[in-house]
Amino acid sequence: MSRRRKKKSEGPAAAAQEEPYHPKAGPGSVFVEEFVSARTGREKRTRNIGEHPLTLAHARGKISDDQFAAGEEVRKLYELRELSGKDSTTLISGGAAGPRDPFTQAQIDAIRRLDHIRARLSERDWIIVEKFCGEGWSMAASVRAATHCHPSSVHYRVQEALEELVAVRQGRRVHPFQG
Repeated sequence: MSRRRKKKSEGPAAAAQEEPYHPKAGPGSVFVEEFVSARTGREKRTRNIGEHPLTLAHARGKISDDQFAAGEEVRKLYELRELSGKDSTTLISGGAAGPRDPFTQAQIDAIRRLDHIRARLSERDWIIVEKFCGEGWSMAASVRAATHCHPSSVHYRVQEALEELVAVRQGRRVHPFQG
């Protein structure tokens, strides 16, 4: 069976269809063209690999608005905590000798808020939230860091962890079996 190709009509509409949309790069933007279709391998899309995975998941409709807002809060707390280059969530400084920059009050508040969230979430949910929202790991890598085997898909496991984060953010009791 042969396929017939249709001749493209000459005109301004045909020229617009031939040129795919390429978004303009901004600060922190790294665009990559990738093949989307596994069947034919011909369809391409442009993806911004410089964008945070949380933002991409929300833009693609994989997480709800509440989940995105809760994840963004964790993301902002992580960014605030690391303003001076410190990557520890503990208030005790250690390591090399010499003068150290003191923590600012905003950093201390961010560390305390992250500790509060961590205490309210289960260990596996915290690992997923920390890796996905705070550190910018992909969904699959975040779930793999938390557990080797999960009966539901990666997408649903990330949604479960973000739902727990939404519950913590709203002050609800997270797990019915926890006091």
